[in-house]
Amino acid sequence: MQEKTLLEVKDLKVSFFTPVGEVKAVDGISYDLKYGEVMGIVGESGSGKSVEAYSIIGLLQSPGRVVGGSITFNGEDVLAYNKKEIQDFRGNRVSMIFQNPMTCLNPVYTIGNQLTEALRCHKKISNQDARARAVEMLELVGINNPQKRMKQYPHELSGGMRQRVMIAMGLICDPMLLIADEPTTALDVTIQAQILELMKDIQQKTGMAIIFITHNLGVVADICHRVSVMYTGKIVEQGPVDDIFYRPAHPYTQGLLRSMPRVDAMEYERLIPIEGTPVDMLNPPEGCPFGARCQHCMKICLRKAPPRTEVGAGHTASCWLLNMEEYKKEARDE
Repeated sequence: MQEKTLLEVKDLKVSFFTPVGEVKAVDGISYDLKYGEVMGIVGESGSGKSVEAYSIIGLLQSPGRVVGGSITFNGEDVLAYNKKEIQDFRGNRVSMIFQNPMTCLNPVYTIGNQLTEALRCHKKISNQDARARAVEMLELVGINNPQKRMKQYPHELSGGMRQRVMIAMGLICDPMLLIADEPTTALDVTIQAQILELMKDIQQKTGMAIIFITHNLGVVADICHRVSVMYTGKIVEQGPVDDIFYRPAHPYTQGLLRSMPRVDAMEYERLIPIEGTPVDMLNPPEGCPFGARCQHCMKICLRKAPPRTEVGAGHTASCWLLNMEEYKKEARDE
Protein backbone atom coordinates (compact mmCIF):
# COMPACT_ATOMS: atom_id res chain seq x y z
CA MET A 1 0.00 0.00 0.00
CA GLN A 2 1.41 3.37 -1.07
CA GLU A 3 1.33 6.37 1.26
CA LYS A 4 0.24 8.72 -1.52
CA THR A 5 -3.39 9.86 -1.31
CA LEU A 6 -5.69 8.65 -4.10
CA LEU A 7 -9.02 10.07 -2.90
CA GLU A 8 -9.61 12.99 -0.56
CA VAL A 9 -13.08 13.94 0.65
CA LYS A 10 -13.27 17.24 2.58
CA ASP A 11 -16.34 18.49 4.47
CA LEU A 12 -18.70 16.85 1.94
CA LYS A 13 -22.34 17.88 2.29
CA VAL A 14 -25.16 16.29 0.28
CA SER A 15 -28.81 17.27 0.69
CA PHE A 16 -32.10 16.08 -0.75
CA PHE A 17 -34.55 18.93 -1.29
CA THR A 18 -38.01 17.45 -0.79
CA PRO A 19 -41.45 19.13 -0.69
CA VAL A 20 -41.44 18.85 3.11
CA GLY A 21 -37.93 20.17 3.64
CA GLU A 22 -34.19 19.61 3.27
CA VAL A 23 -32.75 16.24 4.24
CA LYS A 24 -29.03 16.48 5.04
CA ALA A 25 -28.09 12.95 3.98
CA VAL A 26 -24.34 13.63 4.25
CA ASP A 27 -23.38 16.38 6.66
CA GLY A 28 -19.74 17.43 6.50
CA ILE A 29 -17.75 14.19 6.29
CA SER A 30 -14.00 14.11 5.62
CA TYR A 31 -11.54 11.28 4.96
CA ASP A 32 -8.72 10.28 2.63
CA LEU A 33 -7.89 7.00 0.92
CA LYS A 34 -4.39 5.85 0.04
CA TYR A 35 -3.41 3.87 -3.05
CA GLY A 36 -4.10 0.17 -2.42
CA GLU A 37 -6.00 0.82 0.83
CA VAL A 38 -9.34 -0.78 1.77
CA MET A 39 -11.61 1.60 3.67
CA GLY A 40 -14.73 0.24 5.35
CA ILE A 41 -17.76 2.50 5.79
CA VAL A 42 -20.25 1.10 8.29
CA GLY A 43 -23.51 2.24 9.82
CA GLU A 44 -27.17 1.39 9.94
CA SER A 45 -29.57 1.96 7.04
CA GLY A 46 -30.11 5.66 6.32
CA SER A 47 -26.76 6.79 7.71
CA GLY A 48 -25.62 8.19 4.32
CA LYS A 49 -23.14 5.47 3.29
CA SER A 50 -24.47 4.92 -0.23
CA VAL A 51 -25.25 8.61 -0.83
CA GLU A 52 -21.63 9.65 -0.33
CA ALA A 53 -20.52 6.85 -2.69
CA TYR A 54 -22.94 8.02 -5.39
CA SER A 55 -21.58 11.54 -4.94
CA ILE A 56 -18.03 10.34 -5.61
CA ILE A 57 -18.94 8.49 -8.78
CA GLY A 58 -21.35 11.13 -10.10
CA LEU A 59 -24.54 9.06 -9.86
CA LEU A 60 -26.45 11.25 -7.39
CA GLN A 61 -30.06 11.55 -8.53
CA SER A 62 -32.42 14.52 -8.22
CA PRO A 63 -33.55 15.92 -5.81
CA GLY A 64 -30.14 15.13 -4.29
CA ARG A 65 -27.36 17.70 -4.67
CA VAL A 66 -23.84 18.25 -3.39
CA VAL A 67 -24.14 21.53 -1.47
CA GLY A 68 -20.65 21.82 0.00
CA GLY A 69 -17.18 20.40 0.34
CA SER A 70 -14.83 18.85 -2.19
CA ILE A 71 -13.91 15.47 -3.71
CA THR A 72 -10.36 15.20 -5.06
CA PHE A 73 -9.29 12.10 -6.99
CA ASN A 74 -5.63 11.69 -7.90
CA GLY A 75 -5.19 15.46 -7.61
CA GLU A 76 -8.26 16.36 -9.74
CA ASP A 77 -11.46 18.06 -8.59
CA VAL A 78 -14.22 15.51 -9.32
CA LEU A 79 -17.06 17.98 -8.69
CA ALA A 80 -15.67 20.24 -11.44
CA TYR A 81 -15.85 17.53 -14.15
CA ASN A 82 -18.11 18.16 -17.13
CA LYS A 83 -20.43 15.44 -18.49
CA LYS A 84 -17.81 13.89 -20.79
CA GLU A 85 -15.13 13.92 -18.08
CA ILE A 86 -17.39 12.29 -15.50
CA GLN A 87 -18.32 9.54 -17.99
CA ASP A 88 -14.64 8.83 -18.59
CA PHE A 89 -13.98 8.90 -14.84
CA ARG A 90 -16.88 6.55 -14.02
CA GLY A 91 -16.18 2.98 -15.03
CA ASN A 92 -12.66 3.69 -16.25
CA ARG A 93 -10.81 5.01 -13.19
CA VAL A 94 -13.52 4.35 -10.61
CA SER A 95 -16.02 1.47 -10.69
CA MET A 96 -18.88 0.48 -8.43
CA ILE A 97 -20.45 -2.81 -7.42
CA PHE A 98 -24.10 -2.25 -6.51
CA GLN A 99 -26.16 -3.96 -3.82
CA ASN A 100 -28.51 -6.10 -5.90
CA PRO A 101 -27.02 -7.78 -9.01
CA MET A 102 -30.42 -8.92 -10.24
CA THR A 103 -31.68 -5.35 -10.62
CA CYS A 104 -28.34 -3.96 -11.88
CA LEU A 105 -27.86 -6.46 -14.68
CA ASN A 106 -30.05 -5.86 -17.75
CA PRO A 107 -32.37 -8.88 -18.15
CA VAL A 108 -32.62 -8.57 -21.95
CA TYR A 109 -28.86 -8.60 -22.71
CA THR A 110 -26.46 -11.50 -22.35
CA ILE A 111 -23.69 -11.47 -19.77
CA GLY A 112 -21.16 -11.14 -22.62
CA ASN A 113 -22.85 -8.05 -24.07
CA GLN A 114 -22.95 -6.31 -20.69
CA LEU A 115 -19.33 -7.11 -19.84
CA THR A 116 -17.94 -5.92 -23.16
CA GLU A 117 -19.97 -2.69 -23.26
CA ALA A 118 -17.74 -0.89 -20.75
CA LEU A 119 -14.57 -2.01 -22.53
CA ARG A 120 -15.76 -0.84 -25.93
CA CYS A 121 -16.83 2.48 -24.41
CA HIS A 122 -13.69 3.25 -22.38
CA LYS A 123 -10.85 1.35 -24.01
CA LYS A 124 -11.80 1.63 -27.70
CA ILE A 125 -10.84 -1.96 -28.50
CA SER A 126 -12.25 -4.42 -31.04
CA ASN A 127 -15.23 -6.61 -30.22
CA GLN A 128 -13.04 -9.73 -30.44
CA ASP A 129 -10.48 -8.35 -27.95
CA ALA A 130 -13.28 -7.16 -25.66
CA ARG A 131 -14.85 -10.62 -25.56
CA ALA A 132 -11.47 -12.23 -24.86
CA ARG A 133 -10.95 -9.82 -21.96
CA ALA A 134 -14.47 -10.54 -20.66
CA VAL A 135 -13.82 -14.29 -20.66
CA GLU A 136 -10.55 -13.65 -18.83
CA MET A 137 -12.37 -11.62 -16.16
CA LEU A 138 -15.03 -14.30 -15.66
CA GLU A 139 -12.25 -16.82 -15.09
CA LEU A 140 -10.57 -14.42 -12.64
CA VAL A 141 -13.72 -14.14 -10.50
CA GLY A 142 -14.10 -17.92 -10.38
CA ILE A 143 -16.94 -18.57 -12.82
CA ASN A 144 -16.68 -21.98 -14.44
CA ASN A 145 -17.22 -22.47 -18.19
CA PRO A 146 -16.96 -18.72 -18.97
CA GLN A 147 -17.53 -19.18 -22.72
CA LYS A 148 -20.97 -20.62 -21.97
CA ARG A 149 -21.78 -17.93 -19.37
CA MET A 150 -21.03 -15.20 -21.93
CA LYS A 151 -24.08 -16.36 -23.92
CA GLN A 152 -26.42 -16.64 -20.95
CA TYR A 153 -28.85 -14.10 -19.48
CA PRO A 154 -28.82 -12.93 -15.83
CA HIS A 155 -31.87 -15.04 -14.84
CA GLU A 156 -29.98 -18.19 -15.86
CA LEU A 157 -27.31 -17.62 -13.19
CA SER A 158 -27.45 -18.10 -9.42
CA GLY A 159 -27.24 -15.15 -7.02
CA GLY A 160 -23.59 -15.85 -6.24
CA MET A 161 -22.68 -16.08 -9.92
CA ARG A 162 -24.51 -12.83 -10.70
CA GLN A 163 -22.55 -11.14 -7.93
CA ARG A 164 -19.31 -12.47 -9.44
CA VAL A 165 -20.38 -11.06 -12.80
CA MET A 166 -20.92 -7.66 -11.15
CA ILE A 167 -17.41 -7.85 -9.67
CA ALA A 168 -15.99 -8.78 -13.08
CA MET A 169 -17.85 -5.82 -14.60
CA GLY A 170 -16.41 -3.48 -11.97
CA LEU A 171 -12.85 -4.71 -12.55
CA ILE A 172 -12.83 -5.13 -16.32
CA CYS A 173 -11.39 -1.66 -17.04
CA ASP A 174 -8.68 -1.94 -14.34
CA PRO A 175 -9.98 0.88 -12.10
CA MET A 176 -7.80 2.62 -9.53
CA LEU A 177 -10.70 2.63 -7.07
CA LEU A 178 -13.53 0.13 -6.59
CA ILE A 179 -16.59 1.13 -4.55
CA ALA A 180 -18.39 -1.97 -3.26
CA ASP A 181 -21.85 -1.05 -1.93
CA GLU A 182 -22.90 -3.98 0.29
CA PRO A 183 -21.93 -6.53 -2.39
CA THR A 184 -22.62 -9.57 -0.18
CA THR A 185 -25.92 -8.55 1.46
CA ALA A 186 -28.24 -10.85 -0.52
CA LEU A 187 -25.92 -13.89 -0.40
CA ASP A 188 -25.77 -16.79 2.05
CA VAL A 189 -22.77 -16.95 4.38
CA THR A 190 -20.88 -19.57 2.33
CA ILE A 191 -21.08 -17.56 -0.90
CA GLN A 192 -20.41 -14.37 1.08
CA ALA A 193 -17.13 -15.84 2.36
CA GLN A 194 -16.15 -16.87 -1.19
CA ILE A 195 -16.87 -13.38 -2.55
CA LEU A 196 -14.85 -11.71 0.22
CA GLU A 197 -11.90 -14.06 -0.34
CA LEU A 198 -12.13 -13.32 -4.06
CA MET A 199 -12.11 -9.54 -3.50
CA LYS A 200 -9.13 -9.74 -1.13
CA ASP A 201 -7.22 -11.85 -3.65
CA ILE A 202 -7.98 -9.48 -6.57
CA GLN A 203 -7.11 -6.41 -4.47
CA GLN A 204 -3.74 -7.89 -3.57
CA LYS A 205 -3.03 -8.82 -7.20
CA THR A 206 -4.08 -5.49 -8.75
CA GLY A 207 -3.23 -3.06 -5.91
CA MET A 208 -6.43 -1.08 -6.40
CA ALA A 209 -8.06 0.84 -3.54
CA ILE A 210 -11.49 -0.22 -2.28
CA ILE A 211 -14.27 1.57 -0.42
CA PHE A 212 -16.31 -1.22 1.16
CA ILE A 213 -19.77 -0.08 2.29
CA THR A 214 -21.55 -2.45 4.66
CA HIS A 215 -23.49 -2.82 7.89
CA ASN A 216 -21.74 -6.12 8.62
CA LEU A 217 -18.86 -5.59 11.04
CA GLY A 218 -17.61 -9.12 10.45
CA VAL A 219 -16.98 -8.26 6.81
CA VAL A 220 -15.11 -5.12 7.87
CA ALA A 221 -12.80 -7.08 10.16
CA ASP A 222 -11.99 -9.50 7.35
CA ILE A 223 -11.14 -7.15 4.49
CA CYS A 224 -10.54 -3.54 5.63
CA HIS A 225 -7.45 -1.60 6.73
CA ARG A 226 -9.35 1.40 8.11
CA VAL A 227 -12.96 2.02 9.13
CA SER A 228 -15.27 5.04 9.10
CA VAL A 229 -18.40 4.69 11.25
CA MET A 230 -21.33 6.80 10.00
CA TYR A 231 -24.45 7.91 11.83
CA THR A 232 -27.08 10.32 10.45
CA GLY A 233 -24.81 11.63 7.71
CA LYS A 234 -21.77 12.19 9.92
CA ILE A 235 -18.60 10.18 10.56
CA VAL A 236 -18.71 9.68 14.33
CA GLU A 237 -15.56 7.54 14.54
CA GLN A 238 -12.68 6.73 12.23
CA GLY A 239 -9.51 4.72 12.64
CA PRO A 240 -7.49 1.57 11.90
CA VAL A 241 -9.58 -1.60 11.94
CA ASP A 242 -7.87 -2.98 15.08
CA ASP A 243 -8.56 0.23 17.02
CA ILE A 244 -12.22 0.24 16.03
CA PHE A 245 -12.71 -3.37 17.15
CA TYR A 246 -10.51 -3.50 20.23
CA ARG A 247 -10.54 0.14 21.39
CA PRO A 248 -13.86 1.64 20.20
CA ALA A 249 -14.21 5.20 21.49
CA HIS A 250 -17.71 6.28 20.42
CA PRO A 251 -20.82 4.89 22.19
CA TYR A 252 -22.44 4.14 18.82
CA THR A 253 -19.49 2.01 17.70
CA GLN A 254 -19.52 0.26 21.06
CA GLY A 255 -23.24 -0.39 20.61
CA LEU A 256 -22.72 -1.88 17.15
CA LEU A 257 -20.07 -4.23 18.53
CA ARG A 258 -22.26 -5.29 21.48
CA SER A 259 -25.09 -6.17 19.10
CA MET A 260 -22.88 -8.44 16.97
CA PRO A 261 -22.65 -12.17 17.80
CA ARG A 262 -19.15 -13.46 18.54
CA VAL A 263 -17.93 -16.87 17.39
CA ASP A 264 -15.11 -16.83 19.95
CA ALA A 265 -17.39 -16.34 22.97
CA MET A 266 -16.50 -18.79 25.76
CA GLU A 267 -20.07 -18.94 27.04
CA TYR A 268 -23.57 -17.77 26.16
CA GLU A 269 -23.68 -14.00 25.73
CA ARG A 270 -26.86 -12.04 25.29
CA LEU A 271 -26.80 -9.57 22.38
CA ILE A 272 -27.50 -6.00 23.50
CA PRO A 273 -29.44 -3.93 20.93
CA ILE A 274 -29.09 -0.17 20.57
CA GLU A 275 -32.22 1.28 22.15
CA GLY A 276 -34.35 3.92 20.47
CA THR A 277 -34.91 4.82 16.83
CA PRO A 278 -32.79 6.66 14.23
CA VAL A 279 -32.95 10.43 14.01
CA ASP A 280 -35.63 12.17 11.95
CA MET A 281 -33.42 13.61 9.19
CA LEU A 282 -35.93 16.38 8.48
CA ASN A 283 -35.57 17.61 12.07
CA PRO A 284 -32.05 16.68 13.22
CA PRO A 285 -31.07 17.45 16.83
CA GLU A 286 -28.96 20.46 17.72
CA GLY A 287 -26.36 18.46 19.59
CA CYS A 288 -24.91 15.00 19.16
CA PRO A 289 -27.06 13.02 16.70
CA PHE A 290 -26.67 9.89 18.83
CA GLY A 291 -27.48 11.67 22.10
CA ALA A 292 -31.10 10.51 22.44
CA ARG A 293 -30.04 6.85 22.15
CA CYS A 294 -26.83 7.05 24.19
CA GLN A 295 -26.66 5.62 27.72
CA HIS A 296 -23.96 8.19 28.61
CA CYS A 297 -25.94 11.21 27.36
CA MET A 298 -25.30 14.48 29.23
CA LYS A 299 -27.05 17.85 28.96
CA ILE A 300 -24.37 19.26 26.69
CA CYS A 301 -24.83 16.32 24.28
CA LEU A 302 -28.39 17.44 23.51
CA ARG A 303 -27.39 21.08 23.12
CA LYS A 304 -24.09 21.13 21.24
CA ALA A 305 -22.40 18.82 18.72
CA PRO A 306 -19.19 17.28 20.11
CA PRO A 307 -15.80 18.15 18.58
CA ARG A 308 -13.72 15.60 16.73
CA THR A 309 -11.11 14.26 19.15
CA GLU A 310 -7.96 12.28 18.43
CA VAL A 311 -7.82 9.21 20.67
CA GLY A 312 -4.89 7.41 19.02
CA ALA A 313 -2.67 7.33 15.95
CA GLY A 314 -5.08 7.99 13.07
CA HIS A 315 -8.02 7.25 15.39
CA THR A 316 -10.63 9.97 15.97
CA ALA A 317 -14.12 10.10 17.44
CA SER A 318 -16.75 12.76 18.09
CA CYS A 319 -17.96 12.40 21.68
CA TRP A 320 -18.03 14.74 24.70
CA LEU A 321 -16.79 11.89 26.93
CA LEU A 322 -13.46 12.15 25.13
CA ASN A 323 -13.24 15.91 25.62
CA MET A 324 -14.07 16.45 29.28
CA GLU A 325 -11.91 19.58 29.61
CA GLU A 326 -13.98 21.42 27.02
CA TYR A 327 -17.15 19.96 28.56
CA LYS A 328 -16.22 21.41 31.96
CA LYS A 329 -15.43 24.76 30.33
CA GLU A 330 -18.86 24.78 28.66
CA ALA A 331 -20.49 23.91 31.98
CA ARG A 332 -18.70 26.80 33.76
CA ASP A 333 -19.80 29.26 31.06
CA GLU A 334 -23.47 28.39 31.49
